[in-house]
Amino acid sequence: MKRALAVLLALTSQLGVPVAQAAPAYATYPRIYKLAPSDLVFRQIQDAIAQGYKAENAGGVYPDLFLAVWVSPGGEDLLSLAARLSLPYETLATLNGFNNPGPLVGGQLVFVPSMAGLFLPDTPRNDMDLILRPRLAEGQSQLYRISLPEAGGAFSFIPGARLGSTERSFFLNVGFRPPLSQAVLTSGYGMRKSPIDGHDRMHAGMDLAAPLGTDVFAARSGTVVAAGWDEVLGWKVVIEHDGGWRTVYGHLSRVDVELKQRVLSGMIIGAVGSTGLSTGPHLHFEIRMGEQAKDPSSFLPGIQP
Repeated sequence: MKRALAVLLALTSQLGVPVAQAAPAYATYPRIYKLAPSDLVFRQIQDAIAQGYKAENAGGVYPDLFLAVWVSPGGEDLLSLAARLSLPYETLATLNGFNNPGPLVGGQLVFVPSMAGLFLPDTPRNDMDLILRPRLAEGQSQLYRISLPEAGGAFSFIPGARLGSTERSFFLNVGFRPPLSQAVLTSGYGMRKSPIDGHDRMHAGMDLAAPLGTDVFAARSGTVVAAGWDEVLGWKVVIEHDGGWRTVYGHLSRVDVELKQRVLSGMIIGAVGSTGLSTGPHLHFEIRMGEQAKDPSSFLPGIQP
């Protein structure tokens, strides 16, 4: 990595490009000024990325890993940037700590690696890092270790790795994080015999058993559109999310948010209870697209029927 960096820095210096023009925190990294072949560093990165794809497709040995930097002028989004760099969006996202594919702001620093893969930080920076954390225990045959304080510290890099379907859904703002840190699934989505009256009824969510008073987290960022008493669900919270999605949290012992409050993913919104029509402490959790209930197990990493 150091050798590749030295080559890029030397070439940049020879052309008179002001490498240190950027902020001192990343001045030691070669900088991409223009996303085009006329930019020397861009061209070097593209050549290295192509070599990495060859190794990935042929099952060969991966080349050295090195990094460059690019500063967004604004108006670019992650998916289009990834396409222009010939990299998977998850490679840029996991290196830079992006939690969603939203637009980049002017002046935003983006580290650009010379290979496709996934970067797993030793210290998680967001929900996406937490979801990917089990990858560290999978035992990779080719694993790189890098230190990048500007992006969050020390990383393990898995060349050639990609997001799975659930991980991809979460990142693209379709997926959700579990509303409880630990729970036992006691009743899934679909038709069931009601534990209250014994009749067959549609269960629009899932029931997650947990001790009374266990913290309940927002499954995704959004706005509280209901927070109060319901004759069936007892104390409940409903959060509206981007894209027409809603999540419902029922049978709570307490409600910690207010109507129209903006909440972040992972924020405590209440506690597990047994209010309303309930036979014991648990969380009733629903995911809805508009008014249509969806099977939550299709969206939650790690919680399956």
